[in-house]
Amino acid sequence: MKKIFSILALVVITLTANAQNEMVTYNGEKFSVQHPKEYADVVDDWTPGVVNEWKKDDNHKLSVWPDDFSDVTLETLNYWGEYKKQEFEQKDEGWKVDDPIVKGKYLTIRMTAGDIVQYFYFVVEDGLVFEGKMSFLTSEEAKYKPVFDAVLASIKKK
Repeated sequence: MKKIFSILALVVITLTANAQNEMVTYNGEKFSVQHPKEYADVVDDWTPGVVNEWKKDDNHKLSVWPDDFSDVTLETLNYWGEYKKQEFEQKDEGWKVDDPIVKGKYLTIRMTAGDIVQYFYFVVEDGLVFEGKMSFLTSEEAKYKPVFDAVLASIKKK
């Protein structure tokens, strides 16, 4: 009986975790991306009808910005990683900035300030560069880091 209860508890925990990490797809004019369902669309003030940001609250944000004119390329991701790290360290925002990580077409930089963790990224996708950030509470990093990785993997140029 104890074993059955343990199995049922594990199933409930797994289902709850999957429901909390449910993703939805945004299909925009230039790109598509999956994002956490609990992060609501934020319409761009400059371009009505365009969504580049999603927000659950002030501590849980995501942005995806396509840049047709970026100087970032697959060949220069390491350079841009070091450049952005220095830029974030020099800003007076209190971020503790980790070393950049480049894997294939992805550049990510993890940084923390207080109880917030933020991941900055570049994704080079078929000649278009996507830049953005995702932030959440450091206490939730085990939950949201896999979500962040899924968001990056889902970014597709149209």
